Amino acid sequence: MSDLICVFDVGTTGARTIIFDSEGREIAHAYEEYPVAKQPVGISEQDPAIWWNAIKNTCNYVSQKVNVNDIVGICAAFLRQTVTILDDKGTPLHPALTWMDEREESSAKDWVNEEGAFRRVMPKLLWLKKNKSEVFEKASKIAFVDTYLMNKLCERAVTDPTNGYWGILNLQTLKWDERLAEAYEIPLDLWPEVIFPGEVIGELISNTAKELGLPPNIPVIMGTGDQQCAALGLGVIETGQAKITIGTGTFVDYVVDKPIMPTGNIPIFSIPSPIKGKWNLEGAVPGTGTAMKWFKDNFSQLQIKESIEKNVNVYDMLTEEASSIKPGSEGLLFIPLYMFRKGAIHGLGWNHTRAHMIRAIMESAALSAQVYLQMLEAMGGYKASEVKVDGGAVNSHLWAQIVADVTARKILIPEIKDGAAMGAAILGFYGTKKYESFEKAINNMVRFTDVKEPIKESAKIYKKLNRIFMPALLDLYEKKRITKDL
Repeated sequence: MSDLICVFDVGTTGARTIIFDSEGREIAHAYEEYPVAKQPVGISEQDPAIWWNAIKNTCNYVSQKVNVNDIVGICAAFLRQTVTILDDKGTPLHPALTWMDEREESSAKDWVNEEGAFRRVMPKLLWLKKNKSEVFEKASKIAFVDTYLMNKLCERAVTDPTNGYWGILNLQTLKWDERLAEAYEIPLDLWPEVIFPGEVIGELISNTAKELGLPPNIPVIMGTGDQQCAALGLGVIETGQAKITIGTGTFVDYVVDKPIMPTGNIPIFSIPSPIKGKWNLEGAVPGTGTAMKWFKDNFSQLQIKESIEKNVNVYDMLTEEASSIKPGSEGLLFIPLYMFRKGAIHGLGWNHTRAHMIRAIMESAALSAQVYLQMLEAMGGYKASEVKVDGGAVNSHLWAQIVADVTARKILIPEIKDGAAMGAAILGFYGTKKYESFEKAINNMVRFTDVKEPIKESAKIYKKLNRIFMPALLDLYEKKRITKDL
């Protein structure tokens, strides 16, 4: 018999269930994309039921692929900065406002207070309180994604510090801050209990077990936010280590020993790591990966048709197009800044083709990562000699090479490219005492199967390009958007 961990990975566009063994091998996997509802620009709501339905469907699928009696624990990774409110039965009273929802915010500057710009769920909760007062008055608990899911699994309203960080968490005590509760006029008793990642919070209840196709009473272990899970799943736990994730957006995390607040309005956050006493400096550019999907959906109908006919991945076809273009895309720069609706295309000329645009999108993700990597290393005081990279982008050898060339350093690509799911599996096995330390779990479970060394000539080109990209990105971020404010 082999011990297994069931991981739920709840993302922005879909959710998956993955079964891991204690050696870090993926035993079964299923993914379901959420149905997409058309919403006005600046509004991003999700019915929590879509998260649960995707988890139910994928879990029932993988439960047929394994001996469910071998599952010794359940853990999860979650999207962050997404919040709703629950009644006393755990039922959502309003759709969740996701991290992309911009109501009551005209620019990123509006989020800045005396503590920095990190309490990003507060404008969403205050919007609900002001505009949906009759609903808010019925609230029993504020719920992040993990709160909703854990309540379904074992009837406990909990969250972890990586979600609490965006609310009223005190960064010294990692508990709810009474002063902030009073300042925002949102009582402490509305907030879920804060539990540290890796702790057992309960057992899978019978009714939910039936829905999932699992036996009851499986221990449920507290997970954490997707990017902190990804850092753990890549073994990025020591001071000065760094990782890059390129999925729907580009996320850079860098390990430090204490919270460090940036100067000015640059969106850099000090988020509690699953490793007690460590923090992750994090910077993100939303929409870098989403931009590729946007291009595919809107400008690649012929390629989509051909990919179906030939049973090949359409993104592989787009990558093949981009491979014909030289580094730098002949001066074409793409800046997504999806969340703030400030995306821009620089240097577009008559010589540019579809292939240039595809490569420019790929380069934008790597250039975005380099912008933050440089800033985080300057804040932390150490330069990472190598960077571990995960996410859908590194399924492309070209995209992975671009990251190495832009950052001008060796990058390591893991066997399991979904670092968040691997991190949740590590937390699960740690919580069930399979491993006595995170270090032992990482040594046994995390493997790197590819290395990309920077190509010197390409790195020189990207160094010059970064001098243009970095100020353009930061300048666009600072400016008010052109579209009308909501």
